[in-house]
Amino acid sequence: MSVIWDLITGLLPNVWPYIAGALALVGGWFVAKRQGAQGAKARQAEAALKATTKGQEAARKGRAEAADQLAKGKTPEEIRRQNDAGW
Repeated sequence: MSVIWDLITGLLPNVWPYIAGALALVGGWFVAKRQGAQGAKARQAEAALKATTKGQEAARKGRAEAADQLAKGKTPEEIRRQNDAGW
């Protein structure tokens, strides 16, 4: 038993910095990977929010234009045809 202990106590001080360095590199890799995934999710959420906001603004603008055209005397059918022609 004493031979094994002598090997451990004699070898460990020489190898310990390499073990700690390897663990630090592996830990850093996991942290970077996790932060990268969180950043990608944040960018996707921001893009989805921007698209939703843009769509809501277009809908609001379309409703306002339709209300103006109704006030000017156009029928809903004429407004729909004009809108469809624009697409």
